[in-house]
Amino acid sequence: MKIVQDALKALEEMNIAHDKSNGLTREDIDQLLKEEFITPMFVYAANDIETLTDQIDSAEHTPLVLIYLSSLKRQQVSSILGQCEAKYIPTLAVVSTDDLISLDVEMGINDFIVAPFHEEELLVRSIFSVKRSKSRPTEDEHIVRGDLTINPSNYEVLINNNRINLRFKEYELLLLLASNPGRVYDRATLLNQIWGYDYFGGTRTVDVHIRRLRSKIEINVETPYIETIWNVGYRFRSSD
Repeated sequence: MKIVQDALKALEEMNIAHDKSNGLTREDIDQLLKEEFITPMFVYAANDIETLTDQIDSAEHTPLVLIYLSSLKRQQVSSILGQCEAKYIPTLAVVSTDDLISLDVEMGINDFIVAPFHEEELLVRSIFSVKRSKSRPTEDEHIVRGDLTINPSNYEVLINNNRINLRFKEYELLLLLASNPGRVYDRATLLNQIWGYDYFGGTRTVDVHIRRLRSKIEINVETPYIETIWNVGYRFRSSD
């Protein structure tokens, strides 16, 4: 009798957890992941794909693209994955039980989760997706420039061991410049390397992001990390 009661209790607990996972809203997921310094981006339909680049650019933490396979065509999924792979953005596919049969393990997603899901599973799989994303060539080493430390493996930036929250494009600019101290980058080169050749904005975009980046990392205005080369562009201060 006790075995039956224990089984019924376990089943009841599973049903409660199942109901809880059904109640997760986008706001719940957003708050949950941002506590782990992950910014989720939800792709349900074609219009979400069109705004994906802007979402990535404005991400406060490490971006993670949640792809809802049931509501997307295969060509749309391929387009999303192509964008994410080019920008080293981790992905997590949200699938139904019906999607599992046709799920292509070679499609390039970092991980997947079956809906409905629990908060704990979503959190763990999201972290795994970030860790499994395609590594940059410099991700196995920390970049240390004076009091500034960049950890490419988790997108972490520290000043005097204090975490600095950067938007994704700010981080990409910093990583590129700090990886090549002393090298001068003109605005057009920075625009092409960070935003891509298909970006229609002007070089003023670079200036705006550099200004925001400086406001977050510069602790001594007399010896700034990022130097302006007038009428040309920018460079990261060389070690000497």
